[in-house]
Order: sequence, then C-alpha cells, then structure tokens
Amino acid sequence: MQNNTPWPAPKVAIVGQGAIGSLIGFKCQKLGYEVQHLVRRQRQQSYCTVTDLAGKTHHLTPNTGLITQPQQFDLLLVPVKAYQVLPVLRQLQSFITPQQVIVLLHNGMGTTEQVKESFPNNPLIAATTSYGALKPDANTLIETGKGHTHFGWLGQVDTATKQAIEPVLSALLPPSYWHQDINLALWKKLAINAVINPLSAIHNVRNGELADHQYQRDISTLCDEIAKVMTAQGYSISSAELNKNAQQVIAATANNYSSMHQDLKFNRKSEIEFITGYVCAKANELNCPVPFNQRLLEQVTRLESVN
Repeated sequence: MQNNTPWPAPKVAIVGQGAIGSLIGFKCQKLGYEVQHLVRRQRQQSYCTVTDLAGKTHHLTPNTGLITQPQQFDLLLVPVKAYQVLPVLRQLQSFITPQQVIVLLHNGMGTTEQVKESFPNNPLIAATTSYGALKPDANTLIETGKGHTHFGWLGQVDTATKQAIEPVLSALLPPSYWHQDINLALWKKLAINAVINPLSAIHNVRNGELADHQYQRDISTLCDEIAKVMTAQGYSISSAELNKNAQQVIAATANNYSSMHQDLKFNRKSEIEFITGYVCAKANELNCPVPFNQRLLEQVTRLESVN
C-alpha cells in the first residue's frame, strides 16, 4: 500500500487466470502486493511471460492455489464471466468472512443484485475497466491497451475499509475513478458491449469491421433504444454520446474479435443474458420497448443453442 496510509497492504486473491485477472496479478506483483490466483486445477509448471505496453518482457511465477483451498485473503477480485460470478462465490462461501471485500469485474450487469443478496454482510465493489489484455496461451500475457478503471462501493462502507482498500485498487489499473453511483459507468460500458458483442458475433466480423457503412443504422438503432432505457432509469444520456463511445472502442479494438464472437466460435456460453438480456429486462420493467435489442438477444440465443 502507499506510504501515506497507516494500514498494511491487504492480501489479494484473484479468481482464475484469465487475461484481465492475469494482468491484475502482474500489476500486484510489480507493486509488491501479496497475491494469489485461485484456480480449479493446479498445473505442474506455473510460469508466465508478460509483455507490457512498452514492449518490455517480464518473467514471473504466479502464486496459484486451488479455489477449494485458498490461502488467507482480505480482498477478493472476481474477473470472470458474468454467469460464473455467483457459482464461484458460492464455491468460496465457506472461506469468505464478513470483513473481506469482494470486487466484481466483468462485462454485463445483473450480478451485483445477486451477490448483494447472497453476501449481505460483505463490503462489495463493482468495477469496470477498458484496459486490454490478451492470453494467446496459458503461459503468455500481452498487455494490449491502457484504459480507464471505474470503481464504486455497493452500499455503505466504513471509512477505515475505504482508506485501506481504495489506494490499493486505484494503483492497479490507473487512471482510476471512484463513483458515488457506479451504475452510470456500468451502463455506459454495457451500452458499448451491447453494440459490439452481438453485432460482431452475429455477422462473424472483427470489431473494426463494424465501422463499415452497412452497420451504422444498426448501431444507431441500438444506441437509440439503450439511451431511452438509461434515461428512464434516471441516467439522462443521448444516443449520440453512446454511439460516439461505441465507435471509439470499435476503432481502438479494430483488430480484435469480441468475447461474444469468440464464445460462439468455440461453442462456449456467452454473456448475452447479462448484456443485451439485461437491457431487455430493464426495458420490460420500465415499459420501454427495445425491439432491435430483443431481436439480437433472440438471434444470439439461437446461435448458442445451435452450437
């Protein structure tokens, strides 16, 4: 932890060794935090070659442990698929005490309500980041883009916990921003995902190809519908702003395939329920029709069932 705080650095546990989880683990090691990755199966040799944004190569041996036998931790980061969040936390439930802080970091929305219900006594944080990372294989990590990271506490938390935890998280993926209401930042990220993920998956294209003229009407329609739902939720935002945000990410990740594209390609379950599905569920609650989002939800769901 930074020297201007009187609390010792909390012990960090990260669920899994996905791209973002591995990147956070690498940052933890650079900052001198005590960190462990919780995995389902231990591999005989656990090492990683990391290439950072400057092109410098780092060799490290991540500290891994079975999720069924975690070492003691104070801060639990959960950078997994949205549909994996609750099963993972329930698997860890017997090791989680009310003092431990849980950080949810994933695409989509809808899990925070589930986690608050299952862990009502734990300090909870919702987070979203636009950092980019790629794991071409189990032992290689490439940092592909510097982004911004947004955090927000879910509910009331005592000052001591905030002062112990916020500097630790803020240092990991800077620049970092703390919000009184994290939901606006989550909705903005959700809107980007609700544009790029289903369209790239359905049309089988890289993100950058969505900049083509043929997709602009679809993007505008999606942004129109999502802006209406957000405004009805109390987050007044224009369709033009959502469109601009989506176009910036399309350009910045032009050579990438979206996670939903890859999920469908490799016959994996996608996060459509927590992205477009969440938009449609909220729209239904608010009596705010979103027919195009509904259509994409049904298309991706059909493609999943075919696979």
